[in-house]
Amino acid sequence: MSHWTLEKAKIFLAVIFLISFSVNVSSAGIGLSPVSVRFEDVLKDGYAEKSVLLSTSSTEPIECIVTATGPAREWFNYSTEKRFTLNPRSHQPLKIMVSPPSDTPNGVYEGYISVVILPKTSPDEGVGSAVSTGVSLKYYIEVSDVEKREYVISDTSVRDTEEKMPIEFSTVAENIGNVLLRPKIHIDISDAEGGGVVKSIDYSDSVILPTTRQTIAIKVSPNDLPIGKYTAKFIAYLDQELVSEQELGFEVLEKGSLRIQGRLEQVSLNKIWVYAGEIVEITASFQNDGVLSTSAVFKGKATMDDEVVALIESDEVDVPAGERANLTAHFTPKRTGRYVISGKAYFTKKITSEKSTILNVIEKDETAALAGTGNPSSGSELIPLAAVALVASIVIGLFIWKTKKKSKERA
Repeated sequence: MSHWTLEKAKIFLAVIFLISFSVNVSSAGIGLSPVSVRFEDVLKDGYAEKSVLLSTSSTEPIECIVTATGPAREWFNYSTEKRFTLNPRSHQPLKIMVSPPSDTPNGVYEGYISVVILPKTSPDEGVGSAVSTGVSLKYYIEVSDVEKREYVISDTSVRDTEEKMPIEFSTVAENIGNVLLRPKIHIDISDAEGGGVVKSIDYSDSVILPTTRQTIAIKVSPNDLPIGKYTAKFIAYLDQELVSEQELGFEVLEKGSLRIQGRLEQVSLNKIWVYAGEIVEITASFQNDGVLSTSAVFKGKATMDDEVVALIESDEVDVPAGERANLTAHFTPKRTGRYVISGKAYFTKKITSEKSTILNVIEKDETAALAGTGNPSSGSELIPLAAVALVASIVIGLFIWKTKKKSKERA
């Protein structure tokens, strides 16, 4: 009876060890957002894509593998290799691309896409090396044979230019249908003083895959317009149907006038995982590409679920010609969740394009707070392991004590 009890104790101890190791692995903190993706009206032999966000609070690189289950598991491709490395304390977009075979029956197909952390295989790690963890999202694919032709236009703009330099238009076209599209764009440029149309342009060179967005750049060259102010009517068509019509103003300036140029290179955070109420430092990297110095300020916002929760603004900084400067601001999130931090740099009556980044906010662990840890990805990760080990020690101690007591009573 005593021998059998000791064997049970050994087995119980091994189980507790495995549980402890599993908790420690899961503390790597890998996340996947959103929790599901839906591909609607995908044509047979067609194409659709969705992007999700992988994130981790781990302090070390994580080796991962992405796999799919369900009837559509062979239809997927990804923007990364199936086996890849997730950098420490980072977030990484993952594009999921699907293409049903031409003989696929109409219907809705469901399954899961999983990102699994590969276990370390060092010979010194023993039984724990076989334990791994991961995250999954559910996919829904609606296969159809009905064509849907539709796209939308956004972020249309034109830049001031100098005489004899190209006129540069830009727009973003998003294909919200399920077939490949080729947008048709017509531009009429008129003298702003009411002199009528002085130049017309037609463009149809861009091809857009279903469910994708594409920035279309149109350069009008040669530019033989004299110095002055102009209005451009920017019209987008699908076949003969009007999609969008906008009026844009721009100016042709004397050669050498555009000597102040700058760009916002990136927006970054000192931490991407924080507790609610913790101050986050936001750094906007601004590059002065012009030949004159300028002063720059970063203005942006923090949004959650498409709702603006805070406006963000840095101090104004003088940036010499050809140099880079960091425009620094701060934000204190009040609620847990996923925030988008976005904004633009403003300099000498000019505005850069927008850049953004992601902030993850979690509840502060009371146990970690008592232990004096203030970082979601530091020593607090060890607390679940310590708790399990403590409970295991108590349980095993009680088990052995009761066994010995029963043996003495029988003796």
